[in-house]
Amino acid sequence: MQEYTECLYEKINGREIRINACRSYGDTAEIPAQIEGMPVTELGAYVFSGSRRKVPEGVWSGENQRGCLTGQPEDAPPLLEGDRLRAVILPPSVRKAGVYAFYNCGNWESLKCHSSFNDIGAGAFTGCKKLARLDIFMDEDQVRPGLKDILSELHQEVHVVYRTKQGETRLVFPEYYEDAVENTPARIVSVKVYGSGHFYRYCFDGRQLQFKDYDGQFENLVIMDRPELAVEAASGRLRWPLNLSEEAKKRYLDYLNKHRAEAAGWFLKERDSAGLKWLLSAVDFDQEDLAEAIRRASGLQAAEELSFLMDYSHEKFRPKRRKFEL
Repeated sequence: MQEYTECLYEKINGREIRINACRSYGDTAEIPAQIEGMPVTELGAYVFSGSRRKVPEGVWSGENQRGCLTGQPEDAPPLLEGDRLRAVILPPSVRKAGVYAFYNCGNWESLKCHSSFNDIGAGAFTGCKKLARLDIFMDEDQVRPGLKDILSELHQEVHVVYRTKQGETRLVFPEYYEDAVENTPARIVSVKVYGSGHFYRYCFDGRQLQFKDYDGQFENLVIMDRPELAVEAASGRLRWPLNLSEEAKKRYLDYLNKHRAEAAGWFLKERDSAGLKWLLSAVDFDQEDLAEAIRRASGLQAAEELSFLMDYSHEKFRPKRRKFEL
């Protein structure tokens, strides 16, 4: 059960709310859409950072929880900041994060937000190396969606649940990194970029994600990244085929058909029994592939998946009864 998040807030122009700090016994910050009947629109500077330059000001939300940060009751929950933070859930009203809002939140893993979250202050994601899961709802009337801004701040591998009113899909944005190489005699510094994630982050027209360009980068991912990431990318697009062209569908299916054992291994590792069942319905496994999948499931002690694979193998390759004629 998610612990209630208390918020230290202040009013902006008497019409909107800015959150300056949070506290909770849990590790997830769930920001309310309104406080005192006014929309929560901002996360203040250093709101979740453990490296604040000054004590934040405001009023604590919740009954009998009034006063500034320095005057909080002894039995109040601890501040939710720094390495304590694991997940953040934002309402559609939140549009802005101040400078260094999540600075050095080293254990922060997931963010759930709307595309209206599009004004991100300098250094907001600095030191957030474990932030790898993004669940974002793309609002139809949003002319400046924030997905591109968020991804541009994160060089690490990011797994995205991309939601719209028309449906949803799963996307992967691989890791990339830059290396500066100095040519001393020529006094030139050149920057080399490694990893397919660099290409994926250019699959936007303005701020709108172009699915054709995204799907077109799959070959770069296959060449430059590990096979299980390619399996995840292909499976995510095929299982949730939002804006998926027939050409891209064929490309993804061809890859899974050529890497059946790796694909089954990834679903087993993720303990995704529903995904494994989908894979067996989408890809034609032979007896050798199934035997390898069963071996992997046994090694991982994935009891549910192992039982299903054995039943499936027995049903698909049931020995034919011999007929004896007199």
